[in-house]
Parts: sequence; structure tokens; C-alpha cells
Amino acid sequence: MPERCRTRYPLLLAHGLNCRDHWPLDYWGRIPEALRAEGAVVYLGGQDAWGSVEDNARQLQAVLLRALDETGAEKVNLIAHSKGGLEARYLISCLGMAERVASLTTVCTPHHGSRTADRFLAHPALIRVLDGALRGFWRLAGDDAPRPSAAAVSLSTAGAEAFNTACPDAPGVYYQSWGADLGDARDDKGMALLSRFMGLADGATDGLVRPDSARWTNYRGDVTGVSHQDMTDTRQAQLSGFDPVEFYLAMAEELKRMGF
Repeated sequence: MPERCRTRYPLLLAHGLNCRDHWPLDYWGRIPEALRAEGAVVYLGGQDAWGSVEDNARQLQAVLLRALDETGAEKVNLIAHSKGGLEARYLISCLGMAERVASLTTVCTPHHGSRTADRFLAHPALIRVLDGALRGFWRLAGDDAPRPSAAAVSLSTAGAEAFNTACPDAPGVYYQSWGADLGDARDDKGMALLSRFMGLADGATDGLVRPDSARWTNYRGDVTGVSHQDMTDTRQAQLSGFDPVEFYLAMAEELKRMGF
């Protein structure tokens, strides 16, 4: 039986904003099955696409407890992308789950917020219109409690500062983080266009998140030339110079070596 990614504790993958685990695309692409093929036990977070950090963290908590019950494990390894990293941190620090989490790896999580989000929030009339439209759409798409305005506030620089004060790292949990910088790469043309818009306020990004905003405890560095969504294999594209599936296989292999 494959052993490369057979970690001591199950892996729980927490997705980010504007997508569910399997809709409208498979958020994690080929990654979950590749991890399982190499011996990992993998669970998906199942959060709302546009839920608040707090509500989505409670959804993650339910999956975490189910994973522990089904596997008999004492803890899980959390791997979280984008806003999912904030939800994972809230789960650990504010929902009393620190003793149930061995490690948290965040990938392209806006730990320090987005200046583009700040600009949007400066227009409350626009936010109200977008909030209503997104609530209606994502309720139909399966969200239990979409709260777009609350999600947007959590992505602002002020919201991030308040969050970081309220949710410090928990002792006993191993934290690490990664960022990405799209640069001049054009593998993902949609994100390349979005990065130009984001750059007006945020400068260099992976299409959505600045590398310096992704910096958190034990920062492992920037993956260059890769978009926000290609960091999770959402497009399942053949990329020049980066293999997202191998990135997560190596991540799990390292967690295994560390005893997690």
C-alpha cells in the first residue's frame, strides 16, 4: 500500500471564497485523489462559498469532528487556501479546537487583508447591491448562510488587523504558510487580467492576494509565476514550471516526516 503521504493524522482541506468544494469547479482539482493514492486520508471542508469566517469555521468544525470520529485519530492536519486559512485559524483559536489540530498550512491566505477590499468597502451602496445578489445566487447554489458583506469585511486590512488580534496562534499547533506571485506569467489569462486590476491598489499579487499578505508563522516563501486558483489545481491545467499536485504531495510527505 502507498506510504508516501500516509500522515499520522488525516488531512482536512479548507477551500476559499466564491466556490464550494465541487461547484462550480472541483476547487482542489486532482489533489485529493492524488493524496489518497499515496496513502493520505483526506477530508474536504464543505464550507459555504460566501459564508462569514465565523460561520464557515463552525462548518469546518463539524467536518473535523466527523473525521476524528470516523478515523479514531486524535488530531487533523489542516491545509487551507485563501480565506479558508482565516476560517481554519478561527476554528483553532476561537472555537477551542487547538488540541484537535496538529498543524495548519495556509496557502495564499490574506492574513493581512486586501487594499482592494478596502476600496470596495468604501462604497456601501455598491456593497449592498452585491450582497443581495450574491446571497440569492449562493443560496440557490447550496450555501447554508451566505454573508457576503461579512466576508468582505474580513478581507479588508482593518478586518484582518482585528482578526489577528482576536485569533493569535495557539500553542501546540504547528503553523506554516505559503504565498504566490503571478508576475508576468500568462498560464491563467483570467487571473492575469484580474491581477492588473488588483495591482491598482495591492501591487503584485497571485491575481487576488499579495505575497506579503500571505505571510504568517513559518513563512515558506513565494511560489512565482502561479495564479491564486492554480495553486489549488482548480483549472487542472498543465502549467509551465509548477506542478500543483506535486506541491501538495510533497507537503503531505513533509508533514509525515515531521510526525504529523
